[in-house]
Amino acid sequence: MSTTKRASPQAEEIIRRNQALKAKRSQWDTCWQSLANYIQPRKNQIQTKTITPDLASSTDLFDTTAVDANLVLGAGQLQYITPASERWAGYDIPENLRARPGGAPSRLKKWYQNCSDVVMRELSRGNFYTEVHEFYLDRGGMGTSCLYAAKGRKTTINCKSHSVGTYCIEEDDEGTVDTVFREFKLTVRQAGQRFDPAKFTGKLAKAWNSSDRSKTLDQEFTFIHAVYPRSDMERDPVKQDGPNKPIASVYVCVEDKYVIRDEGYDEMPFAVSRYLTWGEEPYGYCPSIDVLATIRQVNFIEAQMDALAEKAAFPPVLIPESMEGALDLGAAGVTVFDPNEPNAMPKEWQTQGRYDIGQERVKTKQEAIRKAYHNDLFQMFAQADRQMTAYETMQRVAEKLVLFSPTFAKLTTEFLNPFLGRCFGICYREGLFEEPPPEAFVQVAGGTALIAPQVVYTSKVALAIRALENQSFVEFMNIIGPLVGIHPEIMDNFDVDAIALGLARNLSLPTSWIVDEEVRDGLRQQRAQAQEAQGKIAAAQGMAKAGADLGRAPREVQEQAMAGMRN
Repeated sequence: MSTTKRASPQAEEIIRRNQALKAKRSQWDTCWQSLANYIQPRKNQIQTKTITPDLASSTDLFDTTAVDANLVLGAGQLQYITPASERWAGYDIPENLRARPGGAPSRLKKWYQNCSDVVMRELSRGNFYTEVHEFYLDRGGMGTSCLYAAKGRKTTINCKSHSVGTYCIEEDDEGTVDTVFREFKLTVRQAGQRFDPAKFTGKLAKAWNSSDRSKTLDQEFTFIHAVYPRSDMERDPVKQDGPNKPIASVYVCVEDKYVIRDEGYDEMPFAVSRYLTWGEEPYGYCPSIDVLATIRQVNFIEAQMDALAEKAAFPPVLIPESMEGALDLGAAGVTVFDPNEPNAMPKEWQTQGRYDIGQERVKTKQEAIRKAYHNDLFQMFAQADRQMTAYETMQRVAEKLVLFSPTFAKLTTEFLNPFLGRCFGICYREGLFEEPPPEAFVQVAGGTALIAPQVVYTSKVALAIRALENQSFVEFMNIIGPLVGIHPEIMDNFDVDAIALGLARNLSLPTSWIVDEEVRDGLRQQRAQAQEAQGKIAAAQGMAKAGADLGRAPREVQEQAMAGMRN
């Protein structure tokens, strides 16, 4: 085990790149600090770090409307997008397999259904639901959130939500976050638990091998975890070891400028989502930025109203100079004055503030804050759970969904799709799925690869958004219905099977209720054959009846009929 410091070019490049990314992020650190002071006080140590909780930082927060509104937004997304109590997503046959001649076999569909059951089960066994709640709070409160997913030691899937200010991100040319650099500290003891001590070098090795380890085990070192896509020049795609994985995972000890671990991932382990994007910046825009001025105004007004309430409860008093030291403002206090000198009586001073006006202003601004965080949408979902039908829910939330759907679309594409793809890969490599059918593979260089499944979402928000499509179809049929009655061939313009299956998926009907395409086509073929056979029977019966009737006809009629048949 060497203790000689050996700086490596790879480590120096990662350290340099990390510093450059932190410099780009610095302006966001200032923004996040301002947001955290009002929206997430427990995470307000972005620019200043303290070892113990800083309760003094919350003493200037006089109104917690924004804190509560962000909590409602986070809890609403957890309950109505990724609820722990029900299945909110599943895997299905990819579109490219459906488009193959003959479609996809039913055994492939059943296999993906089994995969869905396995992944949802493993997520419930792990810490996903606690960590994704933190993820949602950061996304709504700070604009950017980051969730790490990897194979756990105790559970199949282990997740960790990282707070803003602890990582840097970078986008590819298509605007997708494909690079995450995270800087963190570990004690010598913790480093020995996470990494192989045999690879320690320099100062870290010296501290680990110290003769008096009781003095060095708590010494802290700084590490960088760099995750980024490897180029084809950096890896051999035929090999499956860590340094040749498509996603690099490199740990660097900053003090020693040395790579302490060089591995990789099959999928991107970090899912980074932005509430909305801000121009060309990689970090996100959120409701907190929209209403920060309003949040500050409410906080200021509440502070002034508290001062006004204190003045009303403990009013300032004017007293004549002759009564100095003789005034008792305590409960049941007695103050003696000369009734012959009415101007010498103590009196309240400057307590004429309008508390009611302050209350009205605060109420209006608080409502604007809650609306910015879509609290009305999730409160309506909560009411729908108790007393409204699905149709009533759709009608009432339609307008609010229009405002929420853009950020839901980003949540799906940036977080849910890659995250569930990552979970699928982890469970597959762990052997938790049944043996996949041959149709699930595709030929690649060096062998075959499993085709990534399509993800179908069945949460209340997803269904409510898709229900808008159903409503459009209903309205369309109400308009075109009279024309169909006059000209039925109008329906030839539409794929009725696709419409029926789309409506069923939008309403989240159980997949077991929908027959496979080959079963459906078989039933139709049997029905057509039965109808053809029935037609032949009916024709034969008609001919037999006609022959019998002809036999009872006069001779001249029979001769004319026979002549007609010969002709």
